[in-house]
Amino acid sequence: MLVLAGEAGSGKTALLEHVAADAKDFRVLRCTGVESEAELPFAALHLLLHDCLDRLDLLPAPQAAALRAAFGLAEALGVDRFLAGLATLTLLSEVAGDGPLLCLIDDAQWLDRASWDALRFAGRRLGAEGVVLLLAIRDDDSMTDLRGVRVLGLSGLSQAAAAALLAERAADLTLDLRDRLIEEASGNPLTLIELAAAARSGDPAVGGPPTIGTGLSTTARRVLDAFGSQVDRLPARTRLALLVAAAEDTGQLGVVLDAVRRIGLGLGDFESAERARLVYVVDDVVTFRHPLIRSAVYGRAPAADRVTAHRALADSLPESADRRAWHLAAAAGGFDDEAADAMEAAALRADRRGGYAASAAAHERSARLTADPILRGRRLAAAAMGARDSAQLDRAASLAQEASAMTEDPRTLAKLAWVRARLEFERGTPRHASEMVLAGAETVYDSDKEEAARMLIEVVRMAYFADEAPGLARAAKLIDALPLSPDHPLRPMLEASSILARLQLGQPEGPLLPPAVRAIRPERLV
Repeated sequence: MLVLAGEAGSGKTALLEHVAADAKDFRVLRCTGVESEAELPFAALHLLLHDCLDRLDLLPAPQAAALRAAFGLAEALGVDRFLAGLATLTLLSEVAGDGPLLCLIDDAQWLDRASWDALRFAGRRLGAEGVVLLLAIRDDDSMTDLRGVRVLGLSGLSQAAAAALLAERAADLTLDLRDRLIEEASGNPLTLIELAAAARSGDPAVGGPPTIGTGLSTTARRVLDAFGSQVDRLPARTRLALLVAAAEDTGQLGVVLDAVRRIGLGLGDFESAERARLVYVVDDVVTFRHPLIRSAVYGRAPAADRVTAHRALADSLPESADRRAWHLAAAAGGFDDEAADAMEAAALRADRRGGYAASAAAHERSARLTADPILRGRRLAAAAMGARDSAQLDRAASLAQEASAMTEDPRTLAKLAWVRARLEFERGTPRHASEMVLAGAETVYDSDKEEAARMLIEVVRMAYFADEAPGLARAAKLIDALPLSPDHPLRPMLEASSILARLQLGQPEGPLLPPAVRAIRPERLV
């Protein structure tokens, strides 16, 4: 596994294309991270592996079940992230059994968290399977965890290489203008190409002082400005059609066309942008030539036009689509019950697929759209739980603190105690964490037996790492008294937790220990 890191326009995509062209003996699987799908769990992994799903039956049953649940092919309470990563590794190895396999992933900074975790898990364990996993990512991305992954940084072009590129693409430039463009591009090949194209078209902004935008390097901002100048020269109808395509950046032509027709536009309104080579409409997909073109289109559009575009897109998507919920949220102008409810539904779907980072984002967005402070507090609490389960502990603590001030509901407060306990556990105080979760379990014990069961299992798990856990006797009694049916999914974990609690309390002969366990004698195992 190798990650290519470089700023926007540094040539990462060109390198991936070159590798793909040279990999004549490889089967190639490809996907590109999409910003609008960064909160949709396992969206990128599904895009990469969708041509291989006919091989799921060849995987061990638990692994196949994990991927089916992740991709929405089967109902499940959640997705085990370890099993999802292991299943990804096994599936890639299975496909590589037919011949070497090359997986290319562009714009990896926009992969959803669940897909990235599964791919990193698989990539770190690839050996002699005949699989190459190559990703390209912007080096200004600070959210993607690259620990344990080989990263190759792309440096800029030398002056000689930049001059050679200009000689190939814009040989008619004057020497003075050529030197100015090379200096302004600072080694960024796409910046150089776009500035040269703008200079040849007579754009008066070329050669002026660079402008620096938030979150973008100087060279990336120069590319953005060059693209923006091209966008500004398009007809107003074309700019609005492009805005719809930029807002729905999956590029699905059917969805985009349905949305543009809702605001009185049509396919013909893309023609000017196609002639300018800003977008391509091929194979039922609208594709921007570079992600920064999309950024230029969206960033330069008036706020009212952006709301119109998102509303039209939301109306073009089915009610069960997660993207519809995000479009509704983007179109909201303050509190909005419809958008808030849609975001909560998307969050719950993410929970069922094990996309806890996506769930946290959707629950939080739902809360921000909610006027009722009690309901907002409950949704913030759910966001805190999702952040906790996706190991975003600082974010979980912040959300939990905000939610605590907005609710007096015992069940919600118990969940928030569980969130704060997880943070305490990670900080190295397992005893305190165990006691916090136990207090929460006692709060909901009479009103929500299933939630209490989950919390009591966590009490024992956390206490296992503590030097002393005086609350375990109480936890064991509560577990014994839980009236869950013998075939309840949590029953095996509860029984195991009861056994573990009694062993830690020095009660190996407790009533819950089955005969086979009580019969074990350490001296006979030597």
